[in-house]
Amino acid sequence: MNVKLMCCVFLFAIVSGCATTSDPRQGGFFGGLAGLSSGAYEERLKQRENDLAQQQSTHQDLTQESIKLKSNTQKLESELASLTEMDKNLSNLQTEIDQLEAKSDKQKDDIATLKKNIEKVRKKIKSQQGALVELDHVGGSATNPERDRILKKERDRLADEYNKLINYSKALHDAAK
Repeated sequence: MNVKLMCCVFLFAIVSGCATTSDPRQGGFFGGLAGLSSGAYEERLKQRENDLAQQQSTHQDLTQESIKLKSNTQKLESELASLTEMDKNLSNLQTEIDQLEAKSDKQKDDIATLKKNIEKVRKKIKSQQGALVELDHVGGSATNPERDRILKKERDRLADEYNKLINYSKALHDAAK
């Protein structure tokens, strides 16, 4: 009877050890041998290496995208700071213009025109700032390069208009003295 019991246990061990899987943690000794001889382990290893390479590539792409976004954010912040500085200078200019005393009707008209132009430029600057913030919220210049180009062109035009106002103001200020 012991022999029969031993045979049954031995057969059971062999049958349970023959169940194969590509997972080396399962399958026992005979399953491991079967995995090695069939190439299942090498295939599993290659699949894991491919997965790792794909994840590393994705990580690298995300890192580059992060660098681009940071660069775009810095550009937008710089442009916003430039526009804010122009707005602040226009406020100071408007204060100076308000203190000018015109000596003639022509100077009064020129001062009034200058005040209107300053207010127009300030409104355009506020609009430009809003457009830059909106562009930043949708992903920056990388997501909409045409919109970014248009905003830069408008910013340059505003800067030119701002410089003209400054020069006109200086001329009025000198004439009022």
